[in-house]
Amino acid sequence: MTVTSDDKVLSRDFDISVNTGTEESPTWTPILGLDEDGITWAESGREVDFMDADDGGFAKPVPIGRGYTVTLKGSRIEDADTGERDPGQAAVEAVMDEMGPDALLEYKIESPAASGAEAITFQASATVTPFGGSDKATWGAELKVYGQPTRA
Repeated sequence: MTVTSDDKVLSRDFDISVNTGTEESPTWTPILGLDEDGITWAESGREVDFMDADDGGFAKPVPIGRGYTVTLKGSRIEDADTGERDPGQAAVEAVMDEMGPDALLEYKIESPAASGAEAITFQASATVTPFGGSDKATWGAELKVYGQPTRA
């Protein structure tokens, strides 16, 4: 099949999961309740310019550092009768007050393709907003990616 401009993917169809198992034996638990535009990937970077007087004024930027932040936004998921929380949201909240390596969890974002889906796996620390809003209770997290993500 040839990919065409009609083969667009909706951002709401991407999924994010958190590893609630171990690194050796991962258990990928979906984070539910996200809005249609609930996953945002942002890059920051540092570069040095190798331009010199012989370059005619043209820049020669060379990347020397990259960083990524994943922002999640949605609704707090909680059973009204039992108080049971969405396991994915609860897993992220469970480490929000940790420090050092204990604050890191493994995450995976997957595209919605039926076969050969792209997956980005990474470790991150989280700053969580466990509730808020005016009418419905919102939920959000800012994931600061630790190290280089793995793309497959």
